Amino acid sequence: MTATRPLVIPSDLDRMHPNDITGWLSTVEADETVNDADLVRARKAVADALGID
Repeated sequence: MTATRPLVIPSDLDRMHPNDITGWLSTVEADETVNDADLVRARKAVADALGID
């Protein structure tokens, strides 16, 4: 089993270019050390930053 680590969501996510935001999320989703709860937080943060309801 892979150890998990806390996810740090960039504080300036809402000011990043949309391509950078989705690239960051892709990296997070591919990282096996990110736990499911943090993945949900990351996806919500990206949706908020992109203005998706």
